[in-house]
Amino acid sequence: MIKQTITIFIWLAGATFAAAQNQVPVISNVNVTVDWNAKTMSIQYDVADIESDPVSVKVELSGNGGASYALTAQAVFSGDVGSGILSGTGKVVSADLANITPQPGGAYRIRIVAEDGQPFDLQALIDQVDSTRLRSDLEFVQGIRHRTSGLAHLNTVRDSIQHCFENAGLATSQQAWAYGNYPARNIIGTNSGIESPANVVIVDAHYDTVSNAPGADDNGSGTVGVMEIARLMSQYPAKKSMRFIGFDLEESGLLGSIKYVQSGIPINETIDGVLNFEMIGYYSEESNSQTLPGGFNLLFPDAYNQVISNQSRGDFITNVGNVFSGNLVNLFQSTAATYVPELKIIGIQVPGNGELAPDLRRSDHAPFWSGGFQALMLTDGANFRNECYHTPEDTLANKLNFTFMSQVVKATLATAAAIVEPVHGSMAVAIVDSPSGVSDLSDCSPAIQILGNSLTISNVQCDWNAPQFSLFDRAGKLVWERAEKGGGVPEYQFNLPALAMGIYVLKVTSTGGIWSEKVIIYR
Repeated sequence: MIKQTITIFIWLAGATFAAAQNQVPVISNVNVTVDWNAKTMSIQYDVADIESDPVSVKVELSGNGGASYALTAQAVFSGDVGSGILSGTGKVVSADLANITPQPGGAYRIRIVAEDGQPFDLQALIDQVDSTRLRSDLEFVQGIRHRTSGLAHLNTVRDSIQHCFENAGLATSQQAWAYGNYPARNIIGTNSGIESPANVVIVDAHYDTVSNAPGADDNGSGTVGVMEIARLMSQYPAKKSMRFIGFDLEESGLLGSIKYVQSGIPINETIDGVLNFEMIGYYSEESNSQTLPGGFNLLFPDAYNQVISNQSRGDFITNVGNVFSGNLVNLFQSTAATYVPELKIIGIQVPGNGELAPDLRRSDHAPFWSGGFQALMLTDGANFRNECYHTPEDTLANKLNFTFMSQVVKATLATAAAIVEPVHGSMAVAIVDSPSGVSDLSDCSPAIQILGNSLTISNVQCDWNAPQFSLFDRAGKLVWERAEKGGGVPEYQFNLPALAMGIYVLKVTSTGGIWSEKVIIYR
């Protein structure tokens, strides 16, 4: 018999801080109870608006870890939901889940969004970009992050990106593939939109380095910029979706972004723009500190003249798009001029997909250009400005300017926000486990051990006849399965695929029933 399940709750990090900054309505004290036998859900919450405005409350349901809330249409919500909800405690929403088929071992996200219709103060959000936090993050990130010469720190930084996304309440996942013996990973965090979730804006940076460089500027600066925007934008609901990506193996030939463009973009999504950070921290007011690629004056005479008239100082960010991305180039220019007027920007529109200017294809925006998507590369110029490029001297002590870096992050945040349209509201998220499907196999009491990619199930105390073994991730997605013939075996050993660190559910289905248990994979 499936027993009533009580949820595990997550209050989105930063929501209270967001309310203090923008005086948005706040959802708090969320409590969710699900009866899977009756297929009903009860949600209790408090809501407070500082101006006591009536608010609109929206409840959404996700079966894929928050990547989308498509299950909302299959549930029927009633009670304190919709428009005209007044501030108060003990609000109740009831949900009929008759059309939901729970997946054993899976989990569901319930997102509650409250907004009051007031205009969103974008400048207040931009002002939260913190140069001190950027510096602190970069002190941690810098260090060789290479698959052979710096694997330990590469893995540590990758984990820190994932934890940043998770702590921000983003739907977080990994896109994994093998590069020889190296298990490559793109780290992806998504804040799903509340009105047009299939429209997506991406902010990205690669987190790996070449084999001999600590990569403070290349591309630790871009990595911490993505993390900062993820922390800030995740505080608010937005009409469109926003995605943050840490790309792997850029230094091996843009492999992470190529992999994502080829197989990581959901088929139902429309990418409204990609903002790619490629070194955003090196700054110099010295004359002749900025050089240019050969032929730059012929392809981009206006940009060339801007550099020369400024005595070739490296005191600007370059906003690089192809002609197809012209609207995005212009949006970045105009938005930055409004919200970060102190930032100097030189904009470039490359013909075609940049084939005539190969130096302007040397980052993770290029596969998006080739795929027909609007994308920008935001860069301090790499080796055309930073003499420490791809050397052991690429540290945060060598001419990295955190005021400049924060200005670039602010301009990028403002551009992304102009597209996704954050609303004057806040969110709370609850996670509820689906029923475990415990049956008469519950007394088997096996011991579970995972070492590396090896799974051992020992001390099996009952007869599993023709068992099928399945492993689900935290969102309920099947990631591995194996069927065995016969039964009565006290121990089973399997090789698992390379899976991300985290919580999983192991389910055993046999002729006698179903057994399941949570397991943790460490890396």
